[in-house]
Amino acid sequence: MLYRIKQFIWAVESLYKSLDDKYIKKYLDEDEIQLFSLLKKTDKHHCVRVSKDILKHIENLNNIPEVNDEVSVDIDVDKDRILKLALLHDIGKIKRPLNVIEKSVIVIFDKITKGKIKKYDNIKSIDIYYNHPKIGSDILRKSSKYDDEFLEIIENHHIKKDTSNKLLEIVQYYDNKN
Repeated sequence: MLYRIKQFIWAVESLYKSLDDKYIKKYLDEDEIQLFSLLKKTDKHHCVRVSKDILKHIENLNNIPEVNDEVSVDIDVDKDRILKLALLHDIGKIKRPLNVIEKSVIVIFDKITKGKIKKYDNIKSIDIYYNHPKIGSDILRKSSKYDDEFLEIIENHHIKKDTSNKLLEIVQYYDNKN
């Protein structure tokens, strides 16, 4: 629960911080930047943090004898691809952005109800909280530039299951961390 408090603080701080536009432009094309710009500022900062943490992890591979036990990254991971995935993983939130308070309340109720609040997805804020991965993959599917694996990672980045997909595992790990 402590990391949720940290996330809340980051969300509030992000309202006053500027975005690293140079970083975003390095990994997203013009159409993707257009989409990314529709995210709330807090979500943009979150996606950039996820992406930068993955980048740090990849860059440190050569310097660390044993990679983090919780998630390992192979040297041959397509860096640009995974960083683009990290930046776009929450793009489904553009459908109905949540403010910091709404998200915090849903997180608390999710914890209290052990996820049973999910069945109330007729409420827009609950729907977007739980279903933004599917919404995001549907948005990106409209473009022919993403392959099935890319869309599958976007769609499943919140599903807790064993996977042999290294990119999904990495995005999930750093999304949860941030």
